[in-house]
Amino acid sequence: MAETLSDAELATVAELMRTLGHETRLRLLDTLRVKGETSVGELETLTGIGQPGLSQQLAILRKAALVTTRRAAKLVYYSIAPEAAGTANTFLARLSAMPERGDRTPRRARGAAATFAKIL
Repeated sequence: MAETLSDAELATVAELMRTLGHETRLRLLDTLRVKGETSVGELETLTGIGQPGLSQQLAILRKAALVTTRRAAKLVYYSIAPEAAGTANTFLARLSAMPERGDRTPRRARGAAATFAKIL
């Protein structure tokens, strides 16, 4: 059986998931994943995210240590930090490697969400 994450590791994963739970930040990270190191101006053009929203979202990604910056004259370049999601990657890999349940019998959902779903 795999070890559970420590409280500190869980807090790190939870904070990362909150940061990633925003479509604009995901769009920025996906653009950097595909294009590699990219200037702020290029990011604005490629993503269609205007100022000041772009700067605000990049600041959040910087604070979460998901991106790194490099300055060249007046231009600032962003790239995905190599160690960006280490603990989260480990956690998600563990989740995806879980053995499948032997019985395929669907479990009956309980609670308000299940009742709401039945109404729809």
